Amino acid sequence: MKNFRFDEVQGHINNAVNVAIARIEEREAELFLSELASSGNGGASPFQKMILPEAKLYSSFERSLSASLGKAFDYIGAAIAKAAYGNGEHDYVLDGEVSAEALSTIEEIVNKYKQRIGVMPSTTRELEEVFSVVDEGHPTLARKIKSDVFFIDHEGYENYLEIKTPQPNYDQCSAMKVRILTVHAMRRHQDKVRALVVFPHSPNGLFGDYAWPPLQYFFDPSHDWHARGLSLMGPGLWNFIGNSGSTFQCMMDCFYEVSVLRKQDLLELLKLDAPGGPISRREGEQQSAP
Repeated sequence: MKNFRFDEVQGHINNAVNVAIARIEEREAELFLSELASSGNGGASPFQKMILPEAKLYSSFERSLSASLGKAFDYIGAAIAKAAYGNGEHDYVLDGEVSAEALSTIEEIVNKYKQRIGVMPSTTRELEEVFSVVDEGHPTLARKIKSDVFFIDHEGYENYLEIKTPQPNYDQCSAMKVRILTVHAMRRHQDKVRALVVFPHSPNGLFGDYAWPPLQYFFDPSHDWHARGLSLMGPGLWNFIGNSGSTFQCMMDCFYEVSVLRKQDLLELLKLDAPGGPISRREGEQQSAP
């Protein structure tokens, strides 16, 4: 991808790793001593701990890294958009007004999906309903809608993206649908607007079929997470933001470079002695003793 900001993207990945490491270091003593006292969080697991004492560290680090990467993806998306179009913002706030009638119509649409009475999501039908009310009403209610990433692309489209976990729960899906339709209502008089929910990867791999029930209840996959002929999940998302078929591969190259540079930091954090394998805390102390 032309102008891909490798250094900036790697910087955001490194920051996510730093945050995850710091969180584990803060809890290191608790994670190792959880069989004696787990500070009320129910973290004791003596049988697993006997077999692999480091297991708690592994699982905790994975969760911490997943959380920190979730925010890093917003920064990465904005950086890629800037390289591709010369503009791009993370945590963008759309500040405007909308009519009470439009908000009521949006609520009615989403409530039908909540009730699951056989009404399938259709963005075309939804926008027809919302726009008909917008055109008749008067926007008097102030609203702020935050998007994880915003950019105006080469076709002149305003793109409002929510980058979410590929397995959002029921309430998250409901709230996202409200925000998507509210963006469209607020930007009714703009010809080119995309309000999308998108996903950094597929939990079923590059070639596995994706089907997560809550998404099916609220979103139209042909519109709500689809653009320019791309499904906005995994490679499709990143290639869409970068307007290049090579953007996803550039991202993976960045992750690989960070993995090489940070390997020893992570091995030390997880109490591994590369290449010899696991060592216990006591053995490590004995080896370092004078």
